[in-house]
Amino acid sequence: MNKTRIIPLLTLLALTLAACQPGTPTPATVTQASLPTVEIITATSQPTVEQLPTITPEAQATAAPTTTVAATGGNLADTSSSNYLDDRSTPAALMLSYVNAINRHEYLRAYSYWVNPTPSLGDFDAFTNSFSGVGTESVVIGNISADGAAGSIYYTLPVLYTDTLANSGTTLKYVSCVVMRLPQPANYGEPPIQPLNFDSGTKAALNASISDADALAAACNGQGSGGPTSAPVLENLTDLSANNYIDNRSGAVEVVSSLLNAINRKEYVRAYSYWQNPSQTVGNYDNYAAGYNDTGSVSAVFGTVISDAGAGQFHYQVPVGMIVTTNNNTQQTFIGCYTLHLANPGMQGTLPFEPLGITAGKFKQISNGTSLSPLLATACN
Repeated sequence: MNKTRIIPLLTLLALTLAACQPGTPTPATVTQASLPTVEIITATSQPTVEQLPTITPEAQATAAPTTTVAATGGNLADTSSSNYLDDRSTPAALMLSYVNAINRHEYLRAYSYWVNPTPSLGDFDAFTNSFSGVGTESVVIGNISADGAAGSIYYTLPVLYTDTLANSGTTLKYVSCVVMRLPQPANYGEPPIQPLNFDSGTKAALNASISDADALAAACNGQGSGGPTSAPVLENLTDLSANNYIDNRSGAVEVVSSLLNAINRKEYVRAYSYWQNPSQTVGNYDNYAAGYNDTGSVSAVFGTVISDAGAGQFHYQVPVGMIVTTNNNTQQTFIGCYTLHLANPGMQGTLPFEPLGITAGKFKQISNGTSLSPLLATACN
């Protein structure tokens, strides 16, 4: 397939929008391992990465396996205030993101994970005031059940929260049965899309005589299907294929990985949602989706993310090499750069919360088999 046809296939890949500008937040160490058609390459000459005051820049993507945690203890990811976690890929990821937002005092972000928060949390001011005096919060998640209904998946999570008061160090424990809902992304035919969200769940103080294990075991009695449960897990960020599900806005590589995963799963409304002001950056949704009519799959390799911050804004550049396989198995290779933006989550004061999103992409087609290493190092220049 010639170049004039492959560019419509991936409208966003060939965008010649504003040249990339700096920036990056961090989740737990994230990874992009070798994909079936692309060799993972580390840039030989890496751009400078600037340390941000509240969000650490990402290093070159490296492999991280899917993680599990016992129902009675342990952590899936770092939820402390030094990390930034905004991940809706799995129920456990969303729960940990919620607690991370509490620890970072990003209460609007925490509140935004609920579609209808008032019945469970009260209004936003009441929700914020409920954490007055709380220094840190930790969470343990029990085994999770899942039920499908009317185009959605409902997840039931037994949860144990531990709040540590800032002044005294006193710990307070709460138990909750949280229900999350994921409307099937493939069912959306036009924007907007609703990602995985909290549907219900209220905290109840835990009696000191009840063990953590017993509290978790009983938290969701009578709720959910009563069927099989599974341990909480995080998504595998090394797998962009249609067999995996990634909806992660914790960092720049995570957002681009989520975009490409949505394209591979033919969830084009979800792909469109990773762009900020998409009608301006990538145009009309119908035309955007039609650009992928002949796209079979996309695989990618990432260079080192570059970050910049100022006036409460974070900007990120992600060097990316991509191989596009069309429906007739033709392959094309692209090299380029995505630009992303995040308004400081702690400074956002009104709903809706705006997460990290893509603002521009600039790519060019190169010959198949070209060494990507030197190109990744300069892709965002």
